[in-house]
Amino acid sequence: MGDWWNALTGDLQVFYLIGIVAGAFLMLQLVLMTLGVGLDFDIDFDASDADVGYLSLRSLTAFFFAFGWTGVLMKQGDNSTSVSVIVAVIVGLAVFFIVALIWRRFARMNESGSLDYHSAIGVNGTVYIAVAADRTQPGKVEVMVQGRMRVIDAYTTAPEDLPAKTRVKVTDLVDPTTVLVEPLT
Repeated sequence: MGDWWNALTGDLQVFYLIGIVAGAFLMLQLVLMTLGVGLDFDIDFDASDADVGYLSLRSLTAFFFAFGWTGVLMKQGDNSTSVSVIVAVIVGLAVFFIVALIWRRFARMNESGSLDYHSAIGVNGTVYIAVAADRTQPGKVEVMVQGRMRVIDAYTTAPEDLPAKTRVKVTDLVDPTTVLVEPLT
């Protein structure tokens, strides 16, 4: 391998080195991601935007990977160094923004789609696990939330415990995932 490396021109060695290091780092990220380890950081230059930033470890790795290997292909195609660098930068930036946009979309998917328990107010349900009287201890109720049958934590202000299978109505939220119920009369 030493003879092969030494036979390369200096600019081709730089492109190979960038591509190989970025490729190894990309593989490390993929292995860690499959193991459930989230290794990434974001830098967002717009302080008013709470979204995931474009400049992240993943997008930078993608840029250098595409830059290095595009440079190798351009140099092996007998292109000048300046043309190789320009094309490699263009391809690297394209890949950079594609990866950044994909991860931004993933982040948005993660943030949205959660249930809004406000939609359960006014809905009738059934006690699943007894709810103690006067908000002393939570129980669980089965209720439709945004078209899905859910078993959620519940309190009641009723003076008596609500045993299982009691029909109830959701009257309010105690916190974002806990409801207040009253027995149906």
